[in-house]
Amino acid sequence: MISFTAIAGLLLLVLFALPLLLGFLAGRAFREGRGRVGLGLLLFGAFLGLLARPRPLGLLLLLMGLLLGYGRLRL
Repeated sequence: MISFTAIAGLLLLVLFALPLLLGFLAGRAFREGRGRVGLGLLLFGAFLGLLARPRPLGLLLLLMGLLLGYGRLRL
């Protein structure tokens, strides 16, 4: 049986990971020319970034994901 703190920890991890992921996907959508999709992902990521308790951290993760998704992949 999973304890309450383990479930709360997993929810907190998801709450921090989603703005980063949504920012990355929004950056990819903007780069591919799908502006409406990118804007929707960006707005939802900003909403989730505001829900993260240290607010600058959630928005910083969103911005970092956006920059990672929009930038070119160099191998």
